[in-house]
Amino acid sequence: MTIGNRQHWVLAALALSSAMTIGQVPARSARLSSDNPAPLPGAAAQGSIDHQSIPMLGGTPTAPVVALEHIANGATLGCLASPRHCPQTLTASLLAAGALAASTLGGGAMGYAFGRFTAPASVPEASRAASLPESLYALLPDEQRMQLLQIVRDCGTDTAACTAPAIHDLLETLPVDVRHRIMTTLGVAQHRGSHTHGGWPSGADAAALAPALDWMDWAAALLGSVVTPAQAAFQLDLEQIAQATLEGQAGETTAAGREAAANRARFATLRELLQRDGHALQQLPFNGTTHDSFGFGTDYAGCNLMLEFSGGGAPAHTLMVLAHGDMTGAREGSSGASDNGTGLAALLALARRLGAVTLPPGVRVQLLVTDLEERGMLGAKSYAANCVQRADCPDVALNLDMIGRGDGMTLSGSDRHHLYMDGDSRALQPSAATVAPAETHLRQLLERAAADVGLRVHASPDWVMQSDHIAFQREGVPALGMNLADATDLPLERDMQQARAQLWMASDGVDWSRFEDYLEGTLEAQQAQEMDNALDEVEQARRTYLALPVSPSMARIHNGQDQMHQVQPQRAMAALAVLEAAIDGWLQRPAA
Repeated sequence: MTIGNRQHWVLAALALSSAMTIGQVPARSARLSSDNPAPLPGAAAQGSIDHQSIPMLGGTPTAPVVALEHIANGATLGCLASPRHCPQTLTASLLAAGALAASTLGGGAMGYAFGRFTAPASVPEASRAASLPESLYALLPDEQRMQLLQIVRDCGTDTAACTAPAIHDLLETLPVDVRHRIMTTLGVAQHRGSHTHGGWPSGADAAALAPALDWMDWAAALLGSVVTPAQAAFQLDLEQIAQATLEGQAGETTAAGREAAANRARFATLRELLQRDGHALQQLPFNGTTHDSFGFGTDYAGCNLMLEFSGGGAPAHTLMVLAHGDMTGAREGSSGASDNGTGLAALLALARRLGAVTLPPGVRVQLLVTDLEERGMLGAKSYAANCVQRADCPDVALNLDMIGRGDGMTLSGSDRHHLYMDGDSRALQPSAATVAPAETHLRQLLERAAADVGLRVHASPDWVMQSDHIAFQREGVPALGMNLADATDLPLERDMQQARAQLWMASDGVDWSRFEDYLEGTLEAQQAQEMDNALDEVEQARRTYLALPVSPSMARIHNGQDQMHQVQPQRAMAALAVLEAAIDGWLQRPAA
């Protein structure tokens, strides 16, 4: 600005004063990276949040007061600089001031509306900064975060009239240091010291324009918007499953004892949660055997759990959605939150949704919790074999495994099941199956729903999701596997799968019935040489397999890293939205 007259001196003084005060406005630098979105209960608040201190301002100034000062200053500058446009400048400034006052001083209802507007979208994005509600949510201690979720879940679709008072009471129980961090994030912290408001001439603080703000009302309204009732229910179910898993293994000293105790507690909690919601639960016990690469077998006894939802009349079309309930890695303290607590929480959410609607006549949806997936898909194999024998298999099955973390969705169809090998299938390397119309129809519904919520679908060539849907595919039942994964993980997992397949084929080339004779040196020379060659191939395949890098997603499961903080709530809710939309579409037109 060129200062050429008295008017310009006034403009320069106001501009300089405003610029100096802008530097004193509290800097809200709270950020949560896309890799660390607002954590679930049980996950400590991330250290990436940087709460900067508020400068020493006079009286009890707030961020709204400072903002009003700059709105007024802008209007003054505009009118002095261009008198002809002063009416338009004043109109715009009054609208801005009114919006600010409404959002900050208008009570719980306006604050709630502001919070809903700024609440995180259900669609995961590659990079997204935390909203103000998310930043406040991340500051809550675990216990209060759980209480908040319970409040939102119990209020259901009610507005702030239900959530705000209860959350206000919750905030009153917070430690002083947590309160201060919340007030700092809101920009309403009070401080000692004296300093006039730099944006106005002396004696014109305009504090009368900003009555005292009840920060708890504002924070309660914002926190009430941070999750939907459906997301709160999902997170609480997942927390209960993971916590039961950890508590179940705590008293055991041996690795086998920890694993067994963790899974007993896990399934007991699943039964409680399903029965809590009033569902009629079927328990389907089974026995199975898993063989290792040497052909030695281990016997197991398990129990699948199933719910059915049917329209009127005999079922003509059946959709099954399944997820494995067991976990492994208890010896290292795994909670099984990601693998596969996320799939189980999704089943619980789907059960609530299906229980609240009337299905079309002749349509049935089955929800299956399988046991012993981690021991060779034994629960799924048992159910698939039995339904084929009864001629009562679903038209198509959808398996959910780890849907709480990843930058996109994968779908693994019947044309890929031959890429997985184990010692318990009738053929070590079965041929690819023909994809049935029912499976194609379900895939199309899922892909369309993913596009609607902005969730990418990974192509993942030559990769197979190694989970329970394979057991159905090998019995000729159309089935898809669905999970969330990072695109960068899939090539690493594909290479690992191919190396594992080579190891199985090398092992299959060994006549293990003669192995003891080989060790004792009683084989003929030619037979001993053949055994040497076959064992060399196994050893080379084993070394190749073990030398490959493990993908980051696989490194976070089956061990102590699989905890609640690994689950990304927004990703999980996007996957659940895809499931719900696809099932709604299937119910309207179950057959292709």
